[in-house]
Amino acid sequence: MNLTFEGFLKGYCRELSGQQSLSFRKLVEQATTVAPRVAEPLFLLALAQGKAEYVLGLSEGSWMEEGYRDVFSLYGQADSLASLCAGDKLPNRYANVWRAYRGMKEKPVADRRVNALMRKRTLKALEASGVTRYGLCRDLHLNKGNVYAYLAGDDSKVSRKTARRIMEYAEERGTQEGVGRPVRVAG
Repeated sequence: MNLTFEGFLKGYCRELSGQQSLSFRKLVEQATTVAPRVAEPLFLLALAQGKAEYVLGLSEGSWMEEGYRDVFSLYGQADSLASLCAGDKLPNRYANVWRAYRGMKEKPVADRRVNALMRKRTLKALEASGVTRYGLCRDLHLNKGNVYAYLAGDDSKVSRKTARRIMEYAEERGTQEGVGRPVRVAG
């Protein structure tokens, strides 16, 4: 996922304002009345799009104006919006928006790391339980190709939630009595 900060801000403003429009006029109105949490991502979006002075004008006389002016001043001293956000001079309310973006952008990498750890536990539990990969896919109604690729080492083939379901199923089956491949008795 190649999420840009501007793309994140657009989605975040839509989510926090409860509207699909990215009209700065409408967003400022929402921030001053029913959706104050949209104020910070709104101004960062305005900075990203070169509309900060316009939004400053729209916020005149509101509770947001002073904060916007302070951030606009800091932006004038920074090399870029990213360096401003990554630095330590930005007020915490604005820095939280940057942290939310970084968390979302880094989520796929973190998920793959966690999936790799769960895969190791899953493989041990599958071996101990005797449950086949096919049986696991059938019982959990999962795509065989994705599960086989995941168990072979491609940690991007299943979500973290699915990896957890697979691991818990394998561990649960390993602790049940009489579970596993049927034993053939000669004779």
